[in-house]
Amino acid sequence: MTTAGDRIRLCEEYIHRPRTPYRARKPRYDAAADRLFSARISNRDILVDVGVGGTELDVCLRVDYGWRGRYVPIDGWLDGVDLETWQPPRTFHWFACLEVLEHLHDPGRLVKALQDNATCGLVITTPNPEVWDVLSMDPTHLTPISQDMLKAWGFETTLHTFYGKYQDGITGMWTRVT
Repeated sequence: MTTAGDRIRLCEEYIHRPRTPYRARKPRYDAAADRLFSARISNRDILVDVGVGGTELDVCLRVDYGWRGRYVPIDGWLDGVDLETWQPPRTFHWFACLEVLEHLHDPGRLVKALQDNATCGLVITTPNPEVWDVLSMDPTHLTPISQDMLKAWGFETTLHTFYGKYQDGITGMWTRVT
């Protein structure tokens, strides 16, 4: 069993690996922001960014979209949280889970936990396994997430170019039906 200290160390190693520049990753944040605004995220809402990395979704939402809501980051490198077992402590309006699900052994468990605790919705992005061998993209990738899998979990999906190949990324949007 990994300890919180082990998770923080692993996350520190991951976060300090060479990364592509923000402008190269920005299409993911734009796709997520577009879905959130289409689903009517408001300045009164709380967005929990699960597996936040460098808080770049927050930057995109505030700088490019003028969003002024409350942003809550959750990530192992911040506090040692283990997303394999983490449960939201309460309900929130929105959750974002960008480039995270493919890193989990049981992504469906986290998706269900987020859906159960989202009063408005959940947006995700992930590499498209129809275009990429997701497991060989990164040694921390454990589970390819397909459009069919996301649709089975209730997501509406769209394809995007995130990594340099046509339609190599998937954005999924799930909204609570009231």
